[in-house]
Amino acid sequence: MRRQIRQLVESVEFQNTVVFVIIFCSIVLGIETFFYKKLVLFEAVDLIFTLFFVVEIILRLLAAKSLSSFFHICTIRIKKKQKRNRTVNKLQFLFEEKGFWNVFDTTIVVLSVIGLMSHWVEHPEFLVVSRLFRVSRIFRLLEISSELRNVEKKIITIIPTVFSFALLLGILIYIYSIIGIYLFGHHAFEKADFSDLPAAALTLFQLMTLDGWSEIMNDVAALEYDNWFYKGYFISFVILTAIISFNVFVAVLTTQVHDRMQEEAKNAEKKLRNTIESDIEEAEEEVLKSMEMMLSEIRDLKAEVKSLKNG
Repeated sequence: MRRQIRQLVESVEFQNTVVFVIIFCSIVLGIETFFYKKLVLFEAVDLIFTLFFVVEIILRLLAAKSLSSFFHICTIRIKKKQKRNRTVNKLQFLFEEKGFWNVFDTTIVVLSVIGLMSHWVEHPEFLVVSRLFRVSRIFRLLEISSELRNVEKKIITIIPTVFSFALLLGILIYIYSIIGIYLFGHHAFEKADFSDLPAAALTLFQLMTLDGWSEIMNDVAALEYDNWFYKGYFISFVILTAIISFNVFVAVLTTQVHDRMQEEAKNAEKKLRNTIESDIEEAEEEVLKSMEMMLSEIRDLKAEVKSLKNG
């Protein structure tokens, strides 16, 4: 039974049907935005789409060897390396693309079912984001193209760098917020607010995006803060965050993506080399076997000729 379900799930017809339904569902969600009121037609179509995706994920679950293999995302291995005459153990994380997409699809199906529940709840205030759950189905379009999947894999690999950069910006904003509060005496200006820590952090975040940063600086300087010492506070923050940090961030990301592509190219070349070497070894073994068979046949012929001569 499982083998038949696996054949169905892995068939080209089934996969093309899923791709067609994903694209059609995305188009319908876009068309629905042109109508301000809920229509019974769209609710029925939404129910059909939800049931289809539920059946699809159930079939994929039944076709899998086990639940653990179906939701397996990462494999952790301990790799031993020799370094300066001593063995060093290094943790190695291997990303499983298929398991990631299984978790991704299951999450979207669960969110779609939760969004569908709002149709039968009398007071669905706690399900006001149900439409967002439905829109999340569009993310499954990423599965259609292998190029998009490769781009997403590269994005996933640089997530730790993004978090590190966000932490750096958070520290800078926190430090400059405290400095600004004491520097401007907990004062709230027209376009800048340094009255407390959250307001100052929000003002500095606006400065970091370069959204009217000169207007904010001039608004503060319009009072008793019109000198280069106070202006240097804003200029130094903009230089550190919007200019230096972002340029360094882009350079680091570019380097990481380039290194990742080189590593993938080396792995592909190594895999190709190993495949060629294995093919050569198999060919050599086949040649040796055929030569041994020929030699054994020659020996048999010699023995038969000798026996005929003696007879």
